Amino acid sequence: MQFSKNWLNEFVDVDISTEELCGQLTMAGLEVDGYETYHSKISGKDAIIKLDITPNRGDCFSVLGIAREVAIANNLKLKMPSVKSIKSTLPSPTDIKVCSVAPVYVGRYIRNINLLAKTNPLIAERLETSDHRLIDPVVDITNYILLELGQPLHAFDHEKIDGDIRVRYAKEKENLTLLDETEVALSKDCLVIADKKKPIAFAGIMGGLNSSVTSDTKSIFLESAFFKPEVIRGRARRYGMQTDASMRFERGVDYELQEIAIARASTLLNETVGGEYAPIQIVQEKKNLPKKIKVSLDIENANNLLGYKFSNSKAQKYFKGLGLDPKSTGKKINTTCPSWRYDLNIESDLIEELARLEGYDKLPQRSLQPLLGRKKVSTERLVSNFFVSQGYNEVITYSFIDENDADLIQNKKNKLKVSNPISQNMSVMRPSLWPGLLNTYVKNYKNGKSDQKIFEIGSIFLTDSKGEVDEVNQVSGLISGNLNSIHWDRKPEPLNFFDLKGDLEKLSSSLKLEFSFQEKSIAFLHPGKTASITLNNKKIGYLGALHPKIVDLKGLKNEVYLFSLNLGSLDLNDHIKYKEFSRFPSSQRDLAFLVDRDVSNLEITKLIKSKAGKDLTDLIIFDVYQGKGIPEDKKSIAYTLRWQSKKRTLVDGEVDEAVENIVHFLNKKIKAEIRE
Repeated sequence: MQFSKNWLNEFVDVDISTEELCGQLTMAGLEVDGYETYHSKISGKDAIIKLDITPNRGDCFSVLGIAREVAIANNLKLKMPSVKSIKSTLPSPTDIKVCSVAPVYVGRYIRNINLLAKTNPLIAERLETSDHRLIDPVVDITNYILLELGQPLHAFDHEKIDGDIRVRYAKEKENLTLLDETEVALSKDCLVIADKKKPIAFAGIMGGLNSSVTSDTKSIFLESAFFKPEVIRGRARRYGMQTDASMRFERGVDYELQEIAIARASTLLNETVGGEYAPIQIVQEKKNLPKKIKVSLDIENANNLLGYKFSNSKAQKYFKGLGLDPKSTGKKINTTCPSWRYDLNIESDLIEELARLEGYDKLPQRSLQPLLGRKKVSTERLVSNFFVSQGYNEVITYSFIDENDADLIQNKKNKLKVSNPISQNMSVMRPSLWPGLLNTYVKNYKNGKSDQKIFEIGSIFLTDSKGEVDEVNQVSGLISGNLNSIHWDRKPEPLNFFDLKGDLEKLSSSLKLEFSFQEKSIAFLHPGKTASITLNNKKIGYLGALHPKIVDLKGLKNEVYLFSLNLGSLDLNDHIKYKEFSRFPSSQRDLAFLVDRDVSNLEITKLIKSKAGKDLTDLIIFDVYQGKGIPEDKKSIAYTLRWQSKKRTLVDGEVDEAVENIVHFLNKKIKAEIRE
């Protein structure tokens, strides 16, 4: 949104520099995208201010909305634009009927207008500096009201309307040619403005070409409506459009502004194109209007949360400026949210308004409590801190993904599709964090960054055969490339399956849990290089190499390794306790066993731990060998074992006895033979 500073001054007499004004808007939480000064031929020195408005502040998509913020910041009174009373000299030939999702519809019939007249020079200049092209006086004035008050208007050529006006849902496959000459096939959930035979406008989005104002137009029907945001939201995007009207209706326009907008437009039209005017027609279904929300604020609660001392009177002053009609009852301030503020619903919203209007820079800074001083650290924080400490970078990707990416990793029938996707490549709720991680890796890879370790914590969305949706909190990660970057005295070492498995084993150890890994096959990952992760005999995730077909599909040359864990399955009820480390030396032994090929490392380590004794501190696999000198049905697997007591120095005899117990036990259970 962009507008001229002098236009703003018509609503509020603020005598400050453009730089100071932009600073105030920034402190009010509005993002200033810049400004440029220029000389107006009509009003002299002026400036164009550009703002990026967040979706929750639909009330600021107008000069009036911005003026409200400036008036509060400078303790000034807000002025409304002038409206003249125009005498009605003829009856309206058009009746209006609305439906429940269009509870307010205001119209006015005007005839004998002069479209050869020129748009007022001031209006023309303000439209051009607001990036709107001039068309004709009627359209220019409706665009002017849209920018000035935030209320979209539309003018129909009355001679092209067949009968009365009806606001209704479209009929299946009903067609409409829009003002930009695009023909759309409307669906049953699209709202239209229609006459008795056909639709004449796509409600809240764009007018129809068949009823548009042209140079031959002599009479018009001017409309101003309130449509419920949910019936407009997503419809324009579905047809690849976004208009000034849809952008405002989607966010919610002031449902008490329609008559004011028609009266203001009538004033400007009367001054420009003349004409004869019928009375303003107001059709309103009060029972279907939004209910005004009442929100209470505990001033002590606000002060405790913000660490700031707001007096009751100061808070009420701010709320009054916002149009909240505050009333104090003891420590509480009761407010009624105005018709233009859809974003105020709970006490936290009011607390945010206090902080915003006072200025975030005035609120005191608070240091975060040290991590170890907290009674309980969230699982997400612990897991995030761990992976960052292992050299991973955390990423955040969209919850919406491309349908083709979803098809790679799940049953095509169980996709959770979005009804109104932001774009075609964001049409499915993600069933895994892997597509986002993989696309992040591919983008970085194509920019020359092939060595990556990244992870993400977030929700995935799964559906069962009955259509029930389950939201699951996960952590997933990806590694690829080399462990060591290029260096003169060492060669790069490619990351592999066991590097990722080792990181997960470290995570398991740091959380005082015991993960188990078992060979598994799933479609998205490499057969033979995939494992499931279990905890307490419950499957909680997977790790493995990306399937070669997908590696080729993505144009990659490196192997890519992925993992995922369900965070809800990590039982961290007890806070991690830190114990004193041993001050005595450790004893180490290396053992290599010859075992059957189908015996897993998990099975061997369980057997070793059961006979190693309480002082075993480390059990690390350092070699697996199959080949020359080893029978085809066998494999050699070697471990480093380390013992350390916290009370004394262990003697060789104790360690040798533990080793002998381990060797005999493994031979008995799995026929393992010790290799010298």
